[in-house]
Amino acid sequence: MFVMFFGVVLVLFIGVNTACSMAFIAIATYYGMGEANLNNMIRLPSSMYDQVKGITLMAIPFFLLMGNFMNKGGVSRDLFAFARACLGHRWGGLANAAIASCMIMSAMSGSAAAVAAGIGMIAMAEMRRTGYGQPFSCAAIAAGGGLGPIIPPSITLILFASLVPGTSVNALFLGGAIPGILTGLLFIVYASFESRRKGFGRVPPVPMAERFRLGVKAIWALLIPVIVLGGIFCGLFTATEAAAVAAFYSMLLGMFKYKQLKIKDLPEIFWATAKSTGQIMFVIAAAAFFQHVLLKTRIPHMVVEQMVSTFSNITPILLVIILLLLIMGCFMEGTAILLISVPIFYPIAQAFGYPTVQLAIVMCIALACGVLTPPVGLNLYVMSSITGEKVMRIGAAAVPFLIIMIVVTLMCAFFPPLTTWLPTFMGYGV
Repeated sequence: MFVMFFGVVLVLFIGVNTACSMAFIAIATYYGMGEANLNNMIRLPSSMYDQVKGITLMAIPFFLLMGNFMNKGGVSRDLFAFARACLGHRWGGLANAAIASCMIMSAMSGSAAAVAAGIGMIAMAEMRRTGYGQPFSCAAIAAGGGLGPIIPPSITLILFASLVPGTSVNALFLGGAIPGILTGLLFIVYASFESRRKGFGRVPPVPMAERFRLGVKAIWALLIPVIVLGGIFCGLFTATEAAAVAAFYSMLLGMFKYKQLKIKDLPEIFWATAKSTGQIMFVIAAAAFFQHVLLKTRIPHMVVEQMVSTFSNITPILLVIILLLLIMGCFMEGTAILLISVPIFYPIAQAFGYPTVQLAIVMCIALACGVLTPPVGLNLYVMSSITGEKVMRIGAAAVPFLIIMIVVTLMCAFFPPLTTWLPTFMGYGV
């Protein structure tokens, strides 16, 4: 197992993309096992296709499309304006407004990079003008974007559900709600403390009438999470159908309400969505063959047997899982880590009777930490490209936010009600 994982990381460092790295190591392992005969290799395309043809994964392109419509259509601008009017006069008010906007965007998009880019392009100019330190501002927005994979709807949780048969996407979404909101609130508390300590500026209070006007203007955008989550949990449509409806609504909003989205923009948006979808689906398809080889080697089965015979409870195993995910997140993209680790970690959790929803949320938050950890920290590069700030300076400023995420991960790992209470209350199995 360690040879296979080390092989993937080594090939990634050479410069090969994630999907091809996993496929190459899987095929090399097949050859090493003497299983690379014609019949087995013919099954390769079929197993790859089977992994991506499920209806659950169809939610991914629609959520990506919705995020692109929102960023192009001006939705982020109104959300930040409303949050700034409500919070900007407090210590850390603009940072809090950016984080709160990220939390709302996360309940629409599910993508860390899309959330950070959408809010970052709008919030950074005003934060600079008010006297905020640029590394801190970039770190706050990068961390807020990291809530995208945690707060439902989440592409990461959709992928987890597709990997574990019988897992309810709705249960995972409900499981991520409380940890996601808690993480966002802790970010806000830290941002306020740091802003007061360093004396970052505040904007003048906005009259209540103006707050009301901005709230009414933003209500159309705030309806998006209501459509997505309300529709899912009221049983009106599935997660995939909710994503399609919300994407269509976002398009109409950008074109007819905000009038920022033009017909001529649609081909570019559709093409960007198609490229992102293709990249994600290619990784998922390659991971399917990687998982197939893992099962052929009986590695997951042997790992479970070893863990059960070595440990009397799951506590040390959870600590090892979290540590591995944090380390791997420094070098690999979260989707790839999830796809190659779930087939190993899930059977271990099952052997100890650990709730599936709880495992999913713990893995999700631990993987979300990867957007803040160099050298691969995606949101660090997003904010660097927007502002020109050095990646390592943003990464250094993001350390307290990273510590908060790790603390919440540990809380979710060892305090089940944080992740299981809401799904159980709503009648879903955990």
